[in-house]
Amino acid sequence: MNTYERIKEIATEHGMSIREVALKAGVGENLIYRWKHTKPSLKSIQKVANALNVEVEDITSTSDKDESSQYRAIQRKAKKLSIADQEKLIDIMDTIFDKTDDE
Repeated sequence: MNTYERIKEIATEHGMSIREVALKAGVGENLIYRWKHTKPSLKSIQKVANALNVEVEDITSTSDKDESSQYRAIQRKAKKLSIADQEKLIDIMDTIFDKTDDE
């Protein structure tokens, strides 16, 4: 997944278009489209990350080749939780899905 595709995925989760992201980030819409084929500057990526309220690594990470967009969305949201809330989330998931760490 390239930088543009990742931004598009996150923007869609936030109900935003690429145009809206570009306006909120203060970068050109065409600049974001160019990231389909070129590598963006860290400064521009930081602006887009701020506009989307995500970490830069959420846009630049390349380690999720086999992960679904839903899984990546869960990761992004869980990262923003406190440790205590992350533990509560795990308990909730275990309860809902009747799973344990032993499985």
